[in-house]
Amino acid sequence: MKTATTTVSDPVGFHLRAAGRIVKLTKTFQSEVTIRYDGRTANAKSIMGLASLAAEFGSEVEIECQGPDEENALARLVLLIGTELAEPENGA
Repeated sequence: MKTATTTVSDPVGFHLRAAGRIVKLTKTFQSEVTIRYDGRTANAKSIMGLASLAAEFGSEVEIECQGPDEENALARLVLLIGTELAEPENGA
């Protein structure tokens, strides 16, 4: 199991669009991924679970990955949440 903390880079936080991008990426990995914010936990493969966290811009979230590709999953999610969510999605 691997964990890391990152800061939410999306100016509007974890809303449905951001949650959708996280789910889309997370589903490419075999590992189980959970995200924690403000005492709540969500499965990172659940768009509604992530949106319900309501993590705000600039807040810290903890990402936990467990499985065969946990290191790669964790690295990509830290990059997505901490940097890429602030940018428009490719092709959008």
